[in-house]
Amino acid sequence: MTEKINSEFLELRETIESSNSIAISGHASPDGDAIGACAALAMALRFLGKDVRVIMEDYPENFKTIPTQGLFVSEAEDEHIPDLYIALDCGDKDRLGANKSLFDKALHTMNIDHHVSNTYFAKENYVDTEASSASEIVFQLLYGYAPIDVDIATAIYAGIVFDTGGFRHSSTTPVTMAIVSELMEYDFDFTVIYNSIFHSRSFEEGKILGVALLNLEKRFDGRCAITCVTKKDLEEISVSGDGFSEISGYLKGIQGVEVAVLVYEKKDGLYKVSMRSDEPINVSEVAVTFGGGGHKLASGCTIEGDADEVVEKILKEIKKQL
Repeated sequence: MTEKINSEFLELRETIESSNSIAISGHASPDGDAIGACAALAMALRFLGKDVRVIMEDYPENFKTIPTQGLFVSEAEDEHIPDLYIALDCGDKDRLGANKSLFDKALHTMNIDHHVSNTYFAKENYVDTEASSASEIVFQLLYGYAPIDVDIATAIYAGIVFDTGGFRHSSTTPVTMAIVSELMEYDFDFTVIYNSIFHSRSFEEGKILGVALLNLEKRFDGRCAITCVTKKDLEEISVSGDGFSEISGYLKGIQGVEVAVLVYEKKDGLYKVSMRSDEPINVSEVAVTFGGGGHKLASGCTIEGDADEVVEKILKEIKKQL
C-alpha cells in the first residue's frame, strides 16, 4: 500500500519551477471543481512562462462560463511527453481515464486532491481532506506565488461553489469563505457563474430528470431514495449524453431521505453510481467497496452487471450503513 505522505507547497512549487512543459488533467466526466481547478492552475502557470495544456474531455454547457483562455485540449499529443503531469481533483490514477497512459510516461507526476479515498498515486502528492475542493487547494498553492487575475479568480470561485453545493455542504469552512471573500475582490460576475452551474439545464437534462423521477423508489422505510436510468430508457426519450450531474443531489432533498442513489447505464452492462448522504452515513465506504471513492457524504463508483443486480448490490452496502 502506498504510504500517504504529503509534500509541502514549497516542494510542489520547486517541481513546477524546474519543469517547462506541463500537462494538467482532472478526473473523467469532469465537474465544476475539476474544470475550475485545472483552468485556474493552467492560467497561472502560463503567467509563470510555462508551456501548459489542460487535457480534458468535453463537458456540459453549464460549465463553459468558466474561463480557460484557450488552454484546454480534448486529447493529448502522443509524441509529446511533458516534463510534469499534474492530476487535480482525482482520487486515483484510473480516474484519469484515457490520460492515464500519458501520466505514466511523464518525467514527473503530481497529485493534488481533497478526496478522503485518494490513493497517493503520484511521485509528489498533496491531499487535504479538510479542503472544500481542489480549487480551494489551488488557490492556496498559488497565493503569494503566482499572479491571480480575474479569470483565475473566476475559475477558482466556480470550482469552490460547485463542490460546496453553493456553500451548503459541510465541507464549507471559515477558510473556504475567507478564500471566497478574497476572490470576490476581483469583481467578476459571481451571479452568472452560480446561476450557470446550478440553475441552467438543457432540454435533454430535463427529460433525463423526468425519467429518473419516474423510476424513483423508496427503500428502508423511506430513508433511501434510489433510481436507475438505463440506455433503453434514454433511447425511448431520444436522449443520449451525461445530463446526470445534479440528480442525486436533487433526490437527496426529498423529505426523510438520508441517502440518495442514482444508477445510470454508461454503456452496455456498465453502470455509474452517484450517491449523496447525511451524517453519519458514509457513502465513500460504499463506493470504495466497488472500486470507487469520493467524499463521506458524496461519492460514486462504476459497477458491471444488469440493472437489477447493480441496484441490489448498492442497497446491500447502504443497508450496512443504515
